[in-house]
Amino acid sequence: MPEKISSKNKQEIDYSKFINIVLSRWYWIAATLIISLLIAYINIWYTPKVYSTSAYLKFEEKQTNLSNSVTLSPTTRNYTNKILSESWTFRSSKTIIASVDYIDWRVSYFLEGRVRTVELYPQKPFIIQILKQDTLQFYNQNISLIPESNGLKISYNNKGKEATHYYQFGDIIKIPGVTFYIKKVLNLTEGANYLFKFNYKSEFYGRMGGGLNIDEAAKFSSIASVSKIDGNPYFAADALNAIMKVYLQQGLDEKTQSAKQIIEFIDLQLGNLSNAVQNSGEKLKDFKQANNFLDLSSAAGSVLNEVTRLESLNEASDLQLLILKRLLKQFQKNKETISLNFNLDGSVDPLLGSLISQWNSLIQERASLLNTFKEGAKPIEELDAKLRILREAAGDNIQANINRIEQTKLFNQKELTKSYANLKDLPQQERDLFGLQRDYGINEKIFSYLSEKKLEAQISKASILSDASIVDLAKPNLNPIAPIEKSIWQFAWIIGLGSGIGLIFLVRLLNPYIYDKETIESLTNTPIIGMIRHYPEKVDADNKEILAIAKPKSIFAESVRSVRTNLSFIASEEKSKVICVSSEIAGEGKSFVTINLASSLALIDKKVIFIAADLRRSKVHRTFNIKDKKGLSTYLANQHEVDDIIHPTNQKNLDLIVAGIVPPNPAELMYSDRLKELIEELKLRYDFILFDTAPIGLVSDALPLIRMCDINLFVIRTGKSKYSAASIPNRIANEYHLKNVFIVLNDFRQVSLHSNYYSTKYSDNYYGYYYSENSGKGYGYYTDDHIKPLWKRILGW
Repeated sequence: MPEKISSKNKQEIDYSKFINIVLSRWYWIAATLIISLLIAYINIWYTPKVYSTSAYLKFEEKQTNLSNSVTLSPTTRNYTNKILSESWTFRSSKTIIASVDYIDWRVSYFLEGRVRTVELYPQKPFIIQILKQDTLQFYNQNISLIPESNGLKISYNNKGKEATHYYQFGDIIKIPGVTFYIKKVLNLTEGANYLFKFNYKSEFYGRMGGGLNIDEAAKFSSIASVSKIDGNPYFAADALNAIMKVYLQQGLDEKTQSAKQIIEFIDLQLGNLSNAVQNSGEKLKDFKQANNFLDLSSAAGSVLNEVTRLESLNEASDLQLLILKRLLKQFQKNKETISLNFNLDGSVDPLLGSLISQWNSLIQERASLLNTFKEGAKPIEELDAKLRILREAAGDNIQANINRIEQTKLFNQKELTKSYANLKDLPQQERDLFGLQRDYGINEKIFSYLSEKKLEAQISKASILSDASIVDLAKPNLNPIAPIEKSIWQFAWIIGLGSGIGLIFLVRLLNPYIYDKETIESLTNTPIIGMIRHYPEKVDADNKEILAIAKPKSIFAESVRSVRTNLSFIASEEKSKVICVSSEIAGEGKSFVTINLASSLALIDKKVIFIAADLRRSKVHRTFNIKDKKGLSTYLANQHEVDDIIHPTNQKNLDLIVAGIVPPNPAELMYSDRLKELIEELKLRYDFILFDTAPIGLVSDALPLIRMCDINLFVIRTGKSKYSAASIPNRIANEYHLKNVFIVLNDFRQVSLHSNYYSTKYSDNYYGYYYSENSGKGYGYYTDDHIKPLWKRILGW
């Protein structure tokens, strides 16, 4: 008797088995792949396409070549911060709302298809000419237009009811809130369902702003990439171009705002001065004609020139004070970049320009940080603190300039007072002429000064260029960004194949049954004495046809013979071998295995007796057509003797002891001393004594017998026995210190799906029992090796 191995055999992964497992259910993979590809096709067909168009803006500081246009603004910028800060302006509601006016938004045109409704923009199969429209409330749903042979069929939903009318091109059509007519452009397809819709302007705000993005084209470059996503590539391009135009115009308007305000102020002053100059000139002319005066004396003329100069300086000071006070308000209220597009004649401290530059730089940095942090975050608060310091410094500087200009104006006013004092000795008539010439001279001088400043402001405004320019306009991109068909098909192939393979291994994972010897070897140390093959034809319920005898050239019979051969090496020192065959539960084929082993042993002239030791529900007597009256139970109960219960069978060298009448205490009977006596008596008469016992996983009837036998065979059936069955032989052997427990794998058939992907390398002390492991191809030696699959038999292959 070979010594039972003390450790599990070494198992290594056999990658060819992986392939066989997958190929065994190739049709599962094909099915999941077809389903996946079908879903991908439906997804591509029914999902609306999305397009993206892009353009480029260039940001740079553009300086004018006019020396007299002084701009107190920064000369250098961080373009990364500039682009980040300008992204807020670019996507602002103000920009989006203004850009809607640059596209044709009043009427939308569609064509209804079998799958989806397609927007026809920018094409117009016909033109809707609006004659009258209520701007606040009008019909805002889709209106159906179906061309027919005799005209146009117009349908729309009017208060829950379908309203249908027939018109010709050019007919006046009235619907709630709109009066219009339809002008023919193209030859419409008869029967096609065209749709058109009157829009509110506000409906396009979300569409214009949706999918809008601006970012750096390259890191730290002055080029910004702007893009727009929409379901219509032509609309996306038009919308993006409109937004860029509005953005550039708004930027230009913002830079020229200061000059505009100065021009408006000067225009107001010039409007008043124009009349004053004209009136004072008429009065001077009339006075000279009436009094026959040609001109003032030299002394009075000198005083007049000085007064006129001082009055002009005061007027210029007033203009400078106005500009500085407006700049101070910008610092106090705004959190935007500041520029002063006006010549201040060098009367302002140059430090103010540096403060404005620092202010603008921090404003851009703040806008950049807002992309990452929220208001109130520590980095934002730190920047706000710096802006407050700058605001205070700029405020102090501007206030200092205001104070200095006011002091200069006060000094000029004192000088004016002195000049007027010199006129008191002049004759009254000359003083009157002085007054008229003074008014005329001052008004004319101030008028000339303001006209000059207006011209400077206009030149400054005209010379201002936007900090951004369009590098390339957006063009329709007809390649959709979603759905991307190539990616969807690739994903479908991956999911289809992966799902099929995953399903295969999921079924394997959920499978609780044993299908091959490698699985058994991975679960137990108990040796496998052999594998009895699956018989490919139907077997009767009572096993009346003993297959090992009826089909001697079958693979099944050969597998039984291989087990029989292995049994001869076990307990070889015993003259008569007592063999106990058991299993975990009913239905695993222990009786079937015992019958065929007994028949096979009888064929080689061994005297064999089959004992049905399952006292609860044995059916062996049906196989041999013997009445189940006298048997093992009646013997153990002292009702019969040995010779009374032995029944000969139709097969030579094979006798039978049936189970007998079902006793009320089968477990107790199996512990009877008469069982030992029976075994000793039968050893004198037979070469092999085979016990077919009750399932040891359900009842304990077989346990006394197991300890008295020379060989214990535990039957595991392919596809019937669970993983737990493989541990039972090991447990019994350890519990009762047995070294004669072996496993027989019954009903073995090659089920690749559930086969173990490990191959066993046997240890040195493993005796290498012959398993008859061929795949079922007998190459002409076996009668059941040419059974063809049904589909091959149908096709005649």
